[in-house]
Amino acid sequence: MTAFSRRKFLGSVAATVPLALAAERAFGQSILGPQSAISAEITRETTWAFFRAFYQDWNSGIPSRWLARLAQSSALSFSDATVNLLFQGINALTPAVNQLFSGELQVLGTTNTATPFYVTGDINFGAIVEQVSLRNTFFSTNGGTEQRVFDFDNGLVVRMTDYWDSRELGESDIVGPAVTQGVVFPNAPVHPGGIPHSSSALAAPGKLALTTSATGQPSASPEMIDFAQRFHSALVSGNPTSIQSFFTGDAIYVNPLLHQGPVLYGNYDQTIQIQGLELISKLFFTLQGVLPDCTGSTLVHIVGGQSGGGFEWKAGGQYSNTGLNRNGLNGSTSLDLYNGKIRRMSVKFDTYQLQQSSYDFIRATLLAAGIVDQNLQSS
Repeated sequence: MTAFSRRKFLGSVAATVPLALAAERAFGQSILGPQSAISAEITRETTWAFFRAFYQDWNSGIPSRWLARLAQSSALSFSDATVNLLFQGINALTPAVNQLFSGELQVLGTTNTATPFYVTGDINFGAIVEQVSLRNTFFSTNGGTEQRVFDFDNGLVVRMTDYWDSRELGESDIVGPAVTQGVVFPNAPVHPGGIPHSSSALAAPGKLALTTSATGQPSASPEMIDFAQRFHSALVSGNPTSIQSFFTGDAIYVNPLLHQGPVLYGNYDQTIQIQGLELISKLFFTLQGVLPDCTGSTLVHIVGGQSGGGFEWKAGGQYSNTGLNRNGLNGSTSLDLYNGKIRRMSVKFDTYQLQQSSYDFIRATLLAAGIVDQNLQSS
């Protein structure tokens, strides 16, 4: 992404919230009611403010600043659902962060390595951040667009789990042989020899309560719990009419399965998104529940508040033998809500864990129906 297009993209995202609120105030219409709508907006701004500071501390290169935002206990965890990396407890994570920051300075000459570009949720409960990691931090061929799920306890982060699609990387980082020289914290190849990565250890995010964190604090508000359960039930049913009723007319839908090109696609969700209820409805009508987060999937964990958040899920049905443990791949879905409906939905999981036949079928079906990334539609 060029500097100009990145600024334009980030600017359009930042403008969404105040413009939407202005429209709501102008027409005086909200399912939540005016006071609830204002409260939701305050929650958005407060949550964004927290994460701006959170990532400023990360990029400062001073480990103690960032670590101070985490729960200082054994309950803290950081995990990665694609490579199945786990740090359990502040004492396990601290030396790894110190090593990473030191390596970034030595190898890259900077610790400014993570850029958040979308945030939804509520820091009183839980949130989901979409971020891009700088190339050569973990992989040589590309940076990575991760969806990071957060649980909180009294203003401190108690859990982080990353979800990302390995096909965003180049072939050498996916299947090997990988270039690791000049990479700070090499994690490649992700799927050596082209065989989807497997693990005997419990796949991230591990065992989670549906609506509480590891410390027993609620991870989602009652409104988000109700919304997520109803929406996920619609996805499981595969009923496209029911699914489309949850979206606004100008909603954005993001899913790595929308990418039609080769591996090594763009960061910041480039080439994997569509916009508008008509196209989103067409997608669900066309696929009839065959997406891994639809028929057969189960809810794992819910985060967020009345303005947004999301949920982690586990695939089942025809995908019950996929994933790190070969018992269903894990994924995450970010939901940004407006007037009680979804105005942005972003699904993140490692598409390389799908059976090749399923991956090919979904992409071919979408292409034949003309359901492709917005950039391709306008080209």
